[in-house]
Amino acid sequence: MVSVFKDRSLLPVVMAADNFPSSPLNDPYPVYNPDNGDKYIPFHLTFDDHHKLPPVGMIRPSVLAAMQEDERDPAICPWQFHSNAIEGEDDTLELSVQCVFLADWVLEGGRSLITQVMQQTAERWRAEGRFPSELNGWRDEQYNIYAHPESSGFKRGTFDVADGTPTNVAFALERSACVLFGVATYGVHLTAYEGEGEDMKIWVPRRSRTKQTFPGMLDNSVAGGIPRGMNPFEAIVKECEEEANLPEQHVRPRIRAVGIATYLHVVKAGFFQPEIQSASDFAKLIGPADARYIYDLALPHNSSPDYIQPCPNDGEVESFVLWTIPEVVEAMHKGEFKPNCGLILVDFLIRHGFVTPENEPNLIEISCRIHRRLQVAVRC
Repeated sequence: MVSVFKDRSLLPVVMAADNFPSSPLNDPYPVYNPDNGDKYIPFHLTFDDHHKLPPVGMIRPSVLAAMQEDERDPAICPWQFHSNAIEGEDDTLELSVQCVFLADWVLEGGRSLITQVMQQTAERWRAEGRFPSELNGWRDEQYNIYAHPESSGFKRGTFDVADGTPTNVAFALERSACVLFGVATYGVHLTAYEGEGEDMKIWVPRRSRTKQTFPGMLDNSVAGGIPRGMNPFEAIVKECEEEANLPEQHVRPRIRAVGIATYLHVVKAGFFQPEIQSASDFAKLIGPADARYIYDLALPHNSSPDYIQPCPNDGEVESFVLWTIPEVVEAMHKGEFKPNCGLILVDFLIRHGFVTPENEPNLIEISCRIHRRLQVAVRC
């Protein structure tokens, strides 16, 4: 088993997901991609938050330009822009937008009106054919978007908190539009496995070839987003039944919450995507559990009357295979896994003692990249 790891580092697998390069220019938040020169502009609830608190998100110039078109009618423009004069190439002064924030009339309407404005903006851009690679994957599913708890925006309008809802939810937004505004997104990932040590095997699904994203690639045993109004544990229980046909009464007492993975991802179109994954293992003799959020599910031995194996249910998964650790690692090196799923599996292998300082020279960097500081507002 050791030979599977000793000759090839898993760092490239992690870097496929955490692919935003570090730079001293990107403190306190990312404003520049040193690899390709892309720039990002912070998006806040209020101007008072600028330079004081992490932004809600980071937007690219193409999105900024689309937002600036709303300035044609200042009375109804939902955005405001703070600019500085900078020296251009011909020694003339040019205005450069330093941050974007919400107009007073939007803030005064509280979470409900902000959600309405953000949703209508995304719908309008979609109808106009803007950002097709992002908005053509429309999901009709909203994510909660967060601002720093100390944002001055929360002192304006109405931001009532429902039972179980994080106090710093600023608004909700269509899932496919989140990448345009560079906001943190949240998901749940579960690894279902059988056996221990050298005998351990992992259930690996292949994504449907009709999926909007990463069709036909390998995935984590169960994974999905966290819809508005749902907590991470309930989200993973729901996904277990929908994606893998694992009944709620079977998984609820066995799922074990094992941590959180955070990383900074830049998609091919250049959009900045901070992501939080919660991981879980579904192990065979595990008790109850709960941004990606990570879970393990250890399945009972196949001779047990309680044994049940994952199988496709809702069409999002084409098939499941039960692979040994060497088979999983080989597929990871070949780039067969969806990037963030490869990162979650590396975390699993570290936690279960397969990846160690003795067989992985880049273990420290790997660990840092799996727990990246996101530099934007997160769920509290």
